Amino acid sequence: MRGAVLVLALVAVGTAPVLAQRSRENRDVPWFQAHPQILDETLRRCQRDARLAASWECQNAEAAGASRMGRPLPNTLPRAGQGRQAPPVDSSGLPEPDYNPRTNPFGFQSLKRACQERGPGSSMFLPYCYQLDRYPEERDRGR
Repeated sequence: MRGAVLVLALVAVGTAPVLAQRSRENRDVPWFQAHPQILDETLRRCQRDARLAASWECQNAEAAGASRMGRPLPNTLPRAGQGRQAPPVDSSGLPEPDYNPRTNPFGFQSLKRACQERGPGSSMFLPYCYQLDRYPEERDRGR
């Protein structure tokens, strides 16, 4: 009888960690994408402790974090109604490049040259040729 209780106790102690982990949610990549705050916390924890980096949870968090690359961070773009006008956005939802000759003289010259010559490599500038009309005094300078 005493041996049976001891075996039962060992089995209970041995299976408790397994049962505790099984009750936890399945945190796969789509789950992390749906919970960005928990994703950020998990990434910080995984990046601080190298032992955790090999866990499935950290690998899924890393994959979900990588899927956000190239997207603007939420609430970082200025919004209209906060004292300034929101910048115009292009077809991908990102702010358009600004070709102001005072703040971006090299960009303005590159845009001007690309719109005049329309040679190889100018295709990325051509959708923004209309911005030259914003600065006619600079556009006509040097002709």
